[in-house]
Amino acid sequence: MIITRLIGGLGNQMFQYAAGLSLARNKETSLKMDICFLLDKSKRYYRHSHRDYGLDIFKISGEIASDKEITKHVVPRRGNKYVYHLLKKIKKQKAVYDEETIDSLREFYRIPSDAYIQGTWQDVRYLKDIDAELRREFEFNEQLPDGHLEIYSKINSENSVCVVFRRGDYVGHPFLDIVGLDFYDKAVEIMNGKTPNPSYYVFSDDIDWCRNNFKPEGVSVCFVDQKYTGPKAQYYLMLMATCKHHIIPNSTYPWWGAWLCRNPEKIVIAPKIWYKGQSDRRNEILMDDWIAI
Repeated sequence: MIITRLIGGLGNQMFQYAAGLSLARNKETSLKMDICFLLDKSKRYYRHSHRDYGLDIFKISGEIASDKEITKHVVPRRGNKYVYHLLKKIKKQKAVYDEETIDSLREFYRIPSDAYIQGTWQDVRYLKDIDAELRREFEFNEQLPDGHLEIYSKINSENSVCVVFRRGDYVGHPFLDIVGLDFYDKAVEIMNGKTPNPSYYVFSDDIDWCRNNFKPEGVSVCFVDQKYTGPKAQYYLMLMATCKHHIIPNSTYPWWGAWLCRNPEKIVIAPKIWYKGQSDRRNEILMDDWIAI
């Protein structure tokens, strides 16, 4: 059994699940998820945002691991935080593999079939051998509500371009606040040159800011209000994936919106640099056929 630890928002959880599935299939074993970190709502470090388990919006085959299955490897993140940290120091971890210690794809697939993995795993190499299966796993459990069908039909009928602005906790962030309006200006210029009659659909956690600041000339722009998000952000993701093309920031949630898009001729534009301090090279999170700027 492979157990993958889930942390972060929906996009991060999807990457962690994908890496776990890739390893489980390689080892011909089952996949389970440790969601204890998500269930623990105790006070955390600066800038931490508590996230809920979100993969139940999909038709995934992986199951949630029991405490017994987790404690075979690690101390579950649950209960009193002081007790947790004390037990963590005392308990000897067994068959636990951290992404930071994995130097190559070959080493990743050398992990044994009974193991616990933890990390972000934001590297497209983990997805390549399971692409078709992963798309089935990430099929949505429900359809869009009736109130979303008008905008869905509009997006589906046009040469739609999904444009995502990630603000919220990214604004002023010491590592992630790197994508400015200059990126979007350049991306729109490239998209206009490659796509006839594009219609831009803007998704964001700060739509008012987008209305006041994103004003490309000579093109149709629709700002998709947050009322379309859904209880676990699944409807926003479904609408993003319906768009024909994508302009995304350095955020995993819109990354998956672009990946889930089934348009065989889709154009995806993303930042080459994913975080401050990264070397000046194309980040390994980007698909080979995506345009990096």
